[in-house]
Parts: sequence; C-alpha cells; structure tokens
Amino acid sequence: MEFLLTRERLRREHFKKIETRIIALKYIIHNQNLSATFRWEAFLKLSKITKKNSRVSLKNRCSLTGRGRGFFRFFSLSRIAIRDFARNNELPFLTKDSW
Repeated sequence: MEFLLTRERLRREHFKKIETRIIALKYIIHNQNLSATFRWEAFLKLSKITKKNSRVSLKNRCSLTGRGRGFFRFFSLSRIAIRDFARNNELPFLTKDSW
C-alpha cells in the first residue's frame, strides 16, 4: 500500500504546481469581455491538461494504511484505523462503545 500513498502524494504535489494556471485559464474562458479567439486558445490549452493532473483524480487515503474507502477527513484515517485507535484510547475525545 506504500506505493498508493507515494503516488497520491506525487499527484497532489503536481496539482499544486499547476492549480494556479488552471484557475487562470478558466477565468479567461468565462470572461465575456475578452475576444472569442483569445478565449478559444485558453480553452485549447486547458483541454491539453490531462485528467490525471486534475483535481478529480485526487483520492483521499488513510495516512497509515493507504485504504481509500471508509475515509474520515477529520482524522485523515480510515474507519478501521480509527476503530483501533479508539479501542486503545489513543484518540483524546473518542472511545469505542460496547454494550
């Protein structure tokens, strides 16, 4: 699972580098005051940015296990890791319930 975490980290770093360019191109495309040819060129440049470099391709993963499902953003952990931490009282305000 380590390779999934590494791949996700690299994707996030790459997206941070190109995010401002994507925002600028989208602003140009939606600005009606600019000429149509200028907006069309911006649209073509935006379309050349692949989907793999977009925000959609980013996946939230557990920072310990790399699990992609059952992810809680507040903890940045999966439900299984949260359950284990709660069982051992390692999360300060969370305990595992049993009845």
